[in-house]
Amino acid sequence: MIVTVSELMKEHEAIERELIELDTIIHSSVVNYPNLLHVLKRLKAILDPHEEKEELFFNALHKKGFTIPVKKITFEHGKLRRDLGMLLKVLHSGNDGEMHTVLFKYGKDLTENIRKHMADEDWILYALPKRS
Repeated sequence: MIVTVSELMKEHEAIERELIELDTIIHSSVVNYPNLLHVLKRLKAILDPHEEKEELFFNALHKKGFTIPVKKITFEHGKLRRDLGMLLKVLHSGNDGEMHTVLFKYGKDLTENIRKHMADEDWILYALPKRS
């Protein structure tokens, strides 16, 4: 599978759109649970294949001699997947009070962590030619 810088950057933009929607839900006084579930599932559907592409891409760069923090990137991918899975699990539990508390605390952390992770990756992506 050939992965390009522009493809990864476009996927970061798609992830950011979902994070904006998730932020809106988190800060709403009344949580729209069906919409929340929809956004979390879309985010997971984008993140899972995106992370696989990134790991292939960054590993290939590392093998070519670029200084890439591959272990850190892979570790963070696992942590982000776990945190998103926890939110989905709590949502499926049906406990509104617990979900609102978890969503506000961990949902905010998740969006911040995903944004920080993408920013860390972007410094690598922006430095490369678009056709890499």
